[in-house]
Amino acid sequence: MLRITRIYNQNRFKIWTIAIIAIFIIAIVQIYNSAYNNLKKPNTSQNTKENIIQSNVVDYEKAGNSIISNVSIDRESRDEIQKTLENFLIYCCNAQPQQAYELLTDDCKEILYPSLETFDENYCKNIYKQKQTYSFQLWSVNTNTYVYLVKIFQDMLSTGRDTSKNYLQDYITVTKVDGQYLLNVNKFVKLKKINKEVEKNDVKVKVISSEVYMDYEIYQIEVRNNRNKEIMLDTLENDNNTYVQNQDLIHIKALLYENKEDELTILPGETKKISIKFNNTFIAENHISKVVFSNIVIDKEKYSQDNNNSEAKMQVEINVYN
Repeated sequence: MLRITRIYNQNRFKIWTIAIIAIFIIAIVQIYNSAYNNLKKPNTSQNTKENIIQSNVVDYEKAGNSIISNVSIDRESRDEIQKTLENFLIYCCNAQPQQAYELLTDDCKEILYPSLETFDENYCKNIYKQKQTYSFQLWSVNTNTYVYLVKIFQDMLSTGRDTSKNYLQDYITVTKVDGQYLLNVNKFVKLKKINKEVEKNDVKVKVISSEVYMDYEIYQIEVRNNRNKEIMLDTLENDNNTYVQNQDLIHIKALLYENKEDELTILPGETKKISIKFNNTFIAENHISKVVFSNIVIDKEKYSQDNNNSEAKMQVEINVYN
């Protein structure tokens, strides 16, 4: 022990010099390795994206087979469609609303999310609150409109429990616009421009458009009252007077409980736009042929005195299917 102490005392300067140099070399090597590893990683968002892709492996071939029919998409189109959908989900999972917003159609932006802020607050933050995983499966196909059933799960690794039975669900539509695939979200399928009108007894009724959702349709109606009497588009006495009719002559009634009487009342000389929802679940083959208002009151005063006065009422049908 005394011999070791004597050697240390005699060579103290050399020993500490060697130790300091060794520590310095080790530190330099660690800094170099860290810098090299960072160069291999292009940016943080890309690494997050890659991690999510690895934890959300979707079989494109199986996902491209429709749930409700035997329809499938050709390989080239399928891969492009589903890659667009997957990119959108990755952006949402990574809290990148700007990139996700750019993948929405103009119709979806106009009707549901007119600004990036509304999209982020009302869609992204409502669904993608924590680290998420996802799956998707083709639901239906109709004239280049591809509806996918999308399920959003909490990440099992981050929660520590099985989340496969606890998920949020959305229907996302992929459609081609000017050569690029874009999306409609939150069960919004498409916007149909109609612009068909009928004029009868100095009342003009125009069907402007239809907003198609998975569970219903909202028709935008414009009514012009050229009479000198107050009129009503519907009396709201029952739910069978206003309906749409499909190609099989089936009547699909309006959900007029969402409208108030003053919304459906048009003053003399007034033009009014009215939104009416119809209980029409989206089915690829379900073509609406006409919109029918079977109980329009053309003289509200006379009708209030006698509900059975046929001269106070009329029916209008607008053919809308091209």
